[in-house]
Amino acid sequence: MLSQLCLHRIFEEQAARTPDARAVTDGRETLTYRQLDERASRLASAVLRHAPAPGTRIGLYMRRGNDVVAAAIAVMKAGCCYVPLDPAYPRERVRYTARDASVGLVVADRDTSAVLPGASVVTVDDALRSCPPLRHDQVAVTPDMPAYVIHTSGSSGDPKGVVVSHRSVTALLEACDQVFALRDDDVWTLFHSPCFDFSVWEMWGALSHGARLVVVPAEVAASPDAMLDLVVSQRVTVLNQVPSVFRHLSRSAVARAEETGGGAELPLRYVIFGGEPVDLGSVRAWRRVHGRRAEFFNMYGITETTVFATWRRLPESETDRSPDPDGGTPARTAPDPGLNIGRPLDGVEVALLDEWGGRTPPGRIGELCLAGEQLAIGYLGRPELTAERYPLLDPAGTGAARRYYRSGDLAVALPDGTWEFAGRADDQVKINGYRIETGEIEAALRTIEGVRELVVLPVTSRVGERMLTAFYSGTTPHPPDAQDDDLAVRLAERARATLPAHMVPRRFVPVPELPLTPSGKTDKRALARQVS
Repeated sequence: MLSQLCLHRIFEEQAARTPDARAVTDGRETLTYRQLDERASRLASAVLRHAPAPGTRIGLYMRRGNDVVAAAIAVMKAGCCYVPLDPAYPRERVRYTARDASVGLVVADRDTSAVLPGASVVTVDDALRSCPPLRHDQVAVTPDMPAYVIHTSGSSGDPKGVVVSHRSVTALLEACDQVFALRDDDVWTLFHSPCFDFSVWEMWGALSHGARLVVVPAEVAASPDAMLDLVVSQRVTVLNQVPSVFRHLSRSAVARAEETGGGAELPLRYVIFGGEPVDLGSVRAWRRVHGRRAEFFNMYGITETTVFATWRRLPESETDRSPDPDGGTPARTAPDPGLNIGRPLDGVEVALLDEWGGRTPPGRIGELCLAGEQLAIGYLGRPELTAERYPLLDPAGTGAARRYYRSGDLAVALPDGTWEFAGRADDQVKINGYRIETGEIEAALRTIEGVRELVVLPVTSRVGERMLTAFYSGTTPHPPDAQDDDLAVRLAERARATLPAHMVPRRFVPVPELPLTPSGKTDKRALARQVS
């Protein structure tokens, strides 16, 4: 069983079975499973020279490419766990992540002196020139040891690191094998940044099945047209996407079909959504252009429960439903299929609990709480937060409590045994699949001179795009003027300098003052109506 193995051992066994199969390609080179294993083994030898202690956290400061895959495997071979440090993120964010994770050694493909001046550095080129491959049995690693730490947004103003074990990921892989018929001739894309846990599923879903992994360059990921070209040219069969990103890809496909007079049938077998509610309109448009071969799945999950926890295949009755004869879209029904997150993966237990920890009755909204082997080890260096978010609960009243993760997500049980997502119990939101604490953004911006009040909200634009919007009032009592325009510029500059791109508000809206509800809280609905 996979759960008895570490991730790198799963890869090594696959490399032994299919050494000459193509493992990974990034547009610059293609590596077979044998070549990728050797590269990772030489890197692991270099890592071990600098970090001999098991469990050491190693930073990965690398551009998207084959080497970031090799480095992740190498760190695990050395008995350590990797901490992704995306060079595309602002320097202060990278420094905070490295400092929070006590990263002293970084595997890098570029100069790190300006960003991580105190870190020791291992480069791929140096390791390949000077280090022999690490033997597969040289380092003892157990499945319960940490495999990686990914930082998520924090409501206190600081990101928090989530520590995930090998066993949690292998539990995910075993569970997903009950849902998907994955094959060694599949072609996957590594579309997402290693800082986003969707990348864990993309990497190991491919490598654990002997498939080929196409690493998507950042500039291609940012262009729907270029991404569509890659899907077509690489003959992609498994595509993982956040629904809002897929919406742009679908629009590009429709526009191209209109220009060329039709779309080609693709070998795509699975489109797997995660991170936010499904946009069924974009799915229908894609299927009209590229045929009905691909199956579409909606997966709900959290970094703290290892990528996915529930699944639902979108039936043809939803994906192929035509618009109304008058040209409009089908009327919304209750429940909303785009919000249906399906049933738990094998091995995951889901309980809907009220604020006192009791089960909510059918039809009532409750907090999604999850148990099972996919739960992460906890939050790095934050035992109190770990105890709070991962309590021992006995929702069934059996007298045998087990460890759950309290997600903060709300849902309601549907008559067919599935669940419908019903929002957040706090101010955490999802934008483009990223789980974001708006409090972190607000903490970064409220220190700007001239800001009196500031709040960040997710707002849906007139064209249906969900975006972060910062509403602020200045210290000057008069209505917005040129001075406020300057304040907006400084707010935007601070956001870009200190926050990852997915956390930078798209709009900065000046208001004379923040409206309040009768209870004295910020009236967020009133603010949202100003730009919707």
